[in-house]
Amino acid sequence: MKKSSSLVIQRTIKLMLFVLIAFISTSCANETKHTKHEGLSNKLFTLKGQGWKSKQIIHFTNNLSYKATQVPSEYYLLKNEGTSDLKQIDSISKRLENERIIEFEFEHFESDDLLKSNYTNLNYDESVMYMANTIQKDFIAITAKNDTIPCVGVLFERNFKVAPFKRVLLYFNNIPPEENIQLIYNDALFNNGTFKFKFSEIPFKT
Repeated sequence: MKKSSSLVIQRTIKLMLFVLIAFISTSCANETKHTKHEGLSNKLFTLKGQGWKSKQIIHFTNNLSYKATQVPSEYYLLKNEGTSDLKQIDSISKRLENERIIEFEFEHFESDDLLKSNYTNLNYDESVMYMANTIQKDFIAITAKNDTIPCVGVLFERNFKVAPFKRVLLYFNNIPPEENIQLIYNDALFNNGTFKFKFSEIPFKT
């Protein structure tokens, strides 16, 4: 009788231990998931607090300004995807961690349309095509290790003369997130020479 009671007690203890371990495992998993999303939320909050965009570098010449700005991929992901699925944002962001996005803006001091033939020596349609496609070859990035990274893509943001500036988004890949870069622009559209934009700090520290 005692032996039977002892077996019942042992089984009861084992069952209680199993339930306790299962409860602890589930709690830990939920806590890890919560901490992960909380960490991402904190990162996005930090980026937003910094104004999303890092240090801007501007050069001026012949009544034109050339402005380069490094932008985190999360900025565009949230613009396109929203904030309803942070897990998806985090997953995409990790896949893009070796890519850099740089906004590059051209603007005339008197807000004149830069794509007119008197600025580019091309007709207007040719200037638009150059800005949308050919200009990609005019940009390269140099890393701190002196690696030359070509621009792999460009997006010309058409504002149809609503804004006084012209903006292109430049895409570079194979650049580690901790690597500082220098953007080199050889101005073949407006023929104002070569410009260097040295980003001396990591785009964002979180």
